[in-house]
Amino acid sequence: MKTVGRVSLYLFSTIALTLISQAAFGWGFWAHKSINKAAIGLLPPPLREFYQANSEYVIEHAVDPDMRRGKWKNEGNYHYMDLDDYGTYPNFKVPPTYDDAVKKYGEETVIKAGMVPWRVAVDVDSLTAAMKARDIPLVLHLSADIGHYVADMNVPLHATKNYDGQLTGNIGVHYRWETGVPEHFGKDYSFGGIEGAVYIKNPEEHAIKILTHSYSLLDQVFRADSIAKAGIPKDKLYRVETKDGKKQYIYSDEYYNKFNAELNGMVESQMRSAMRAVASYWYTAWVNAGKPKFW
Repeated sequence: MKTVGRVSLYLFSTIALTLISQAAFGWGFWAHKSINKAAIGLLPPPLREFYQANSEYVIEHAVDPDMRRGKWKNEGNYHYMDLDDYGTYPNFKVPPTYDDAVKKYGEETVIKAGMVPWRVAVDVDSLTAAMKARDIPLVLHLSADIGHYVADMNVPLHATKNYDGQLTGNIGVHYRWETGVPEHFGKDYSFGGIEGAVYIKNPEEHAIKILTHSYSLLDQVFRADSIAKAGIPKDKLYRVETKDGKKQYIYSDEYYNKFNAELNGMVESQMRSAMRAVASYWYTAWVNAGKPKFW
């Protein structure tokens, strides 16, 4: 079966493509790598020592799932879940497993709505098995992947059908939130004082909890974007550049300053939450494996 849904995320029309610029991926590369890097420091010894010794791989490969989009079947659908396909906030009725969801809604519908909670759960089980088998290359590969998917769950726009503000007049907000803001202000973020990793009893349930919190932030995201654009003349709101034959709308520092102020620390806070969640999923796999010293 062909991949459906947002496999080529955001490539739903030529107009949308030109408006959203580089919004085809999850967090920007800097953010994904920063999340995996900080997560290592939240692990308990001796597990932290293993990840520190292999930090270069886990950090650099944090972006691999984005690089696989369009190459691996269903890869694009592993980065998000449209919770609004499963009810209304805060009472989403997401089936506990992928098989349960397919039985109830059909495979094509489930794939289109996104599968990130189940992808994370499968990868955690695989990581547990790799740790038991002392398969270090596979441990590192899966750890980098889990870091990416868990980070994506902390992006509000990965939890809704209105993933790029296309339904509310905020088109392009996906890129501006998850890449533009951290690239403008990330140097001033503080990643200290984050609580250490904890054991996650049910990886799927926990993933849906993370996504539900992300969804709760959407109104603020769209409102902040609308307020930030208001009062800025079009010629000062963005400039248009052409790259590879496509128009890109590069928003101004004035816009980003207003947008960031209206978000009131949201992006930094979500990155911090992602760091602890990533570490917790790694730690959970290790505990489930019996806390082996596999290195």
